[in-house]
Amino acid sequence: MVTIYSASAGTGKTHTLTGEYLTLLFKGTEEYRHILAVTFTNKATAEMKSRIIEELSRLADDNQSSDYLAMLSASAKKDEKAIRKQARKILINILHDYSAFNISTIDHFFQRTIRSFTREIGLQGNYQIELDHQRMLEDSVDGMMSELEESKDSLLMDWLLRFIEEKIDRGKDWDIKDDIIGLGNQLFKEGFKSGGEALAESLSRKPFLKEYQDELYKIIRPIENLARELGERGLRLMERHGLQASDFKNGSRSAFYRFEKLAAGDMEPPSATFCSLLNDVENYYTIKASPEVRQACESIYNDGMNSLIQSVLDFFDNLTDYYTAKVIARNFYALGILADLSEHISVWRSENNKMHISDSTELLNKIIGGSDVPFIYEKTGTRIDHYMIDEFQDTSALQWDNFRPLIKDSLDSGRSNLIVGDVKQSIYRFRNSDWSLLDRKVKADFAGLTVEKQLSENWRSCRNIVNFNNMIFDSVPYILQLQYNDELEQSSLNEVEREALSTGITSAYKGATQKVAPPFRDREGHVRIEFLTDEKEHPWKEQSLERLPLLVEELQAKGYELRDIAILVRTNDEGVLAAETLLGYSEQHPDSRYRYDIITEDSLTVNSSISVRWIVAMLRYIEASPNPTSAKGGKDVDNNLYTAQMIYALLKRKKMQGANASVNSLVRPFETDKLAELKKMSSLSLYELTESIVRLYEDDFPDNELVFIQAFIDIVAEQGSKDLADIGRFLDWWADEGARKERIKTPDTQNAIRIMSIHKSKGLGFKAVIIPFAEWKLEPRDETLWCKPSRPPFSRMYITPVRYDKDLRNTIFAADYFKEKLLSYIDNLNVMYVAFTRAKEELIVMSPQPKTAGITVAGLLWKGCFLNVEVTGKIDASSDSENGVYETGAEWNPRPSDSSTAQVSGNELYTELQTERYYSVSPEGRLQLRLHSDKISHDLQI
Repeated sequence: MVTIYSASAGTGKTHTLTGEYLTLLFKGTEEYRHILAVTFTNKATAEMKSRIIEELSRLADDNQSSDYLAMLSASAKKDEKAIRKQARKILINILHDYSAFNISTIDHFFQRTIRSFTREIGLQGNYQIELDHQRMLEDSVDGMMSELEESKDSLLMDWLLRFIEEKIDRGKDWDIKDDIIGLGNQLFKEGFKSGGEALAESLSRKPFLKEYQDELYKIIRPIENLARELGERGLRLMERHGLQASDFKNGSRSAFYRFEKLAAGDMEPPSATFCSLLNDVENYYTIKASPEVRQACESIYNDGMNSLIQSVLDFFDNLTDYYTAKVIARNFYALGILADLSEHISVWRSENNKMHISDSTELLNKIIGGSDVPFIYEKTGTRIDHYMIDEFQDTSALQWDNFRPLIKDSLDSGRSNLIVGDVKQSIYRFRNSDWSLLDRKVKADFAGLTVEKQLSENWRSCRNIVNFNNMIFDSVPYILQLQYNDELEQSSLNEVEREALSTGITSAYKGATQKVAPPFRDREGHVRIEFLTDEKEHPWKEQSLERLPLLVEELQAKGYELRDIAILVRTNDEGVLAAETLLGYSEQHPDSRYRYDIITEDSLTVNSSISVRWIVAMLRYIEASPNPTSAKGGKDVDNNLYTAQMIYALLKRKKMQGANASVNSLVRPFETDKLAELKKMSSLSLYELTESIVRLYEDDFPDNELVFIQAFIDIVAEQGSKDLADIGRFLDWWADEGARKERIKTPDTQNAIRIMSIHKSKGLGFKAVIIPFAEWKLEPRDETLWCKPSRPPFSRMYITPVRYDKDLRNTIFAADYFKEKLLSYIDNLNVMYVAFTRAKEELIVMSPQPKTAGITVAGLLWKGCFLNVEVTGKIDASSDSENGVYETGAEWNPRPSDSSTAQVSGNELYTELQTERYYSVSPEGRLQLRLHSDKISHDLQI
């Protein structure tokens, strides 16, 4: 059987998963070799492994208790003594055979399998995995553009010109390089990959693409010509009767302007006002119209205007093919550009012997799809009996296609399997995750072989927070579904298609209601939602930022440590605003008894350290120094030295702890003896050279940057073991990608406020959560849909890209349009759910008071807070809709133990120690081990 656990936020998913794993583990002493537990992040993998080892250690120790002891005794039908004895055997076996301890990320599992099939799929055994496709795309786009003039590819040039025209039409800049890179991201999405070999074959045939494009315009041009003809007929008729569009009812907003628009090629469908003109001459003029105007209107009505209006309405009555051809043609240049870009990416992969991480899923899909499953086990050298997949809502369709036959083989052998996930926490669709797999697909694929279980007790949050979220996520999905269904009813979809979409949102949130776990029932917690007025002179975001430092002070006054507080934002720009506000407030209030220390994503970037930037500058100087006449020498030596001196001045000022000295006053030439020593070391390996720089200048580094220096040296060592041991190649890599993506990992004990994106916060919990900008749209933005045309002539192309737009409602892609709208609504609602469920004790949200009926998070939150409470009165709360404040648990004050400054590890308290210096020993000063034999003598450095 496949057991499917639906685990909402805070319901003890990890605890349950650990128990299920241990149950399987205790069926023998080497079962760990035949259980595969899959997670989606390295952190989750490490946490799962450590949890299993820790529990086995507890079970193996007669003096320790375990939450799982009674459960294991019952399932294995053994007494406590036998369970503990078996736990010791299992623990010893795992520790002595750790590589077979099959808990890994899904990508690691796929990679391990693919490496067993490198010969079959034509890969070199030493290929490398490329995690970031940005550099791959940039190099490929540069290659494509550089060959454009040489190849004289008129078709590609035409597509690029169309791309530029489309950008200009949307009011954007004509420069398209970044946009082509953005378009290239489609190559790594499963929407594109789902086209498979059929799409690849079509893209490889440029004459076919041109033929298909011409066929589209054979549909478009006659329709647009007919539209212009109808418009011109209307204009000639009005001219013959001495009338202008403004002479009719509504003047400058008259419906008769439609004829001018038609003559100009505007294909916008007729408005309701225009439709009302048919067979009703009284709608041509107002009640106060003069007799002359009335007579002219009746004359033009009888002279053919009414029949012309009928022709216009008939013309627009069925233009499905036209609109379909139009939306395909509008974005068809994308296919042509992607065809060339795909070829250049293939060349880049081959030349660099690299494979992108997303390719592994597709390759494995081809292997598993056409292979006998036992053969795969033989090739990989493992036999998996049980599969456990965590965070299943983040699984993609291709990934599930890879797992399904493996799980089927397990089920055919009578084995049990486990899937854990939560549709409401699916927020990674931009990474191809598909929550419908958890919602419907698994049950359909294994009909009659699934068992569903619901984890409904929240073990993370206090009572008021759980009750508030129950109220919001019980009402908001219903409100959003009604708004969605209103538009659905006006669509061209048939009854069956509408019915399939009409409950999508409410179905996804059917298990949102949670119970408060026993330990939290007597702990109130605090929720405060503030709706700020959005005024031109005082925008709501400014008001929120003004409130932010005060909220941090209020929380500290209650007894919370800074490490207990998290500020969650939707975008990086919002994170920067929050960080700058707190840092600025701290500088303006140096005597405050409160602290405002923060940790952000940018602050964790290794390159954010001035010490690291100086080390890199020195490496650049040393690289150019030995060959001053080379391409990298000459002026580069002086420029690099000056850059290093300037950064060194910044370093000195920071070391002086905020002295007011100007940077220019601190610029000094480097000591010649140190520079001479570094030049002597230029022949050393990259790693040794980097350590030498740190050793020579160790007294100049600020104490709080040693962790960045250590992280940078670790990066140098890691990259040096690959293909970047050369100093020049390493520096190029650092400039291209390393500087922006390499980050340090900080312990949770660091006492600072976390500012992070909602996506990064998934899976985490904080005692106090502040969401300062709770407002974002729910509609898709600038999204490309990969649609399969259902009828000829469009179906000649197996799959085609179209831009998400309301015009899709009038095409054969109407179902794709409404499906994308539904998925986008759920995506953005899920982001709201993840944000609101991170709080343990305090949830503070700031949002604008909604002004329009537009579908936004602020509008839904307003309705959920005030309209729902007024109607149902579900929980006791202080709801002040006039002032835009919703609050419950205002008197909450955490007990001292709730905000303890001590950190607990097991049963012992521990504190964090700060490293005072970076320890490094020169090569000649290191301990050496001399090995002797009769024939050779070999020295090993330690």
